[in-house]
Order: sequence, then structure tokens, then C-alpha cells
Amino acid sequence: MKTIIKACALIATTVFAGSAFSAQLVCEVYPKGSNAHTWGDGTPNCGGFDFSFGKSTSGRYYLKNIAKPIQEVQWNGDANCSGGTSCNATIRAYTTNSASALILYKDGTWEQTNTARPTYETGH
Repeated sequence: MKTIIKACALIATTVFAGSAFSAQLVCEVYPKGSNAHTWGDGTPNCGGFDFSFGKSTSGRYYLKNIAKPIQEVQWNGDANCSGGTSCNATIRAYTTNSASALILYKDGTWEQTNTARPTYETGH
């Protein structure tokens, strides 16, 4: 009986530890001008504000907490890249921007990331 309890505890610990250290997709927004503000950079929900009255600004999606060697990254959504652990992007003002990634690891396993959602406002 003790062996079964120990085995179950080991399995539960492994499952919870694996999900706690999974890769995370995060974002950054780079608003224009000296009077720009950002919030949440390095989190899945980031944003930026400026008074440029433009339609878009630059930004970036990137992976963090990667625990294993990566063979390939397949980007989805507004992250229009081919491979790599970072993807530059155009962040459109007042619209839904989002991306996710499918990570293929060298050991044959894979992981679908969370969705990152950057926002951008331009003052109008």
C-alpha cells in the first residue's frame, strides 16, 4: 500500500511540476515618441499608448521558461515568422492582436503555448 501511495505522489508531482515550468508566450509593445507608455511587457497581456495618431506600432512576441532544446517553433496568429523563439510583429491600434506558438522539441514532444494579446492605443 505504501508503494502505491508513493507512486501516485511521484506521478502527481511530475504532472504538476511539468505544467508549472511549461514555456510561456509573452509580448512587448514599442509605442512611438517620447511621451509613450507601456504596461505588462514580458507578460501574455501587454500594451502601449502614445500620441502618434498612427495606425500601428512595432512589437514582439517571444517564448520564455523553455525547459528543453527546441527543434522548431510554428507561429500562429499575428506573429508572422518562420521559426525562432522570438517574433517581431506589427501591433495594430484599437484592434485584436494575438498570437500563439506550437513548439516542437528535439526529444519528440510538443507543446502548444498560451495566447499572447498585445494592445495599442494612439490617442484618438
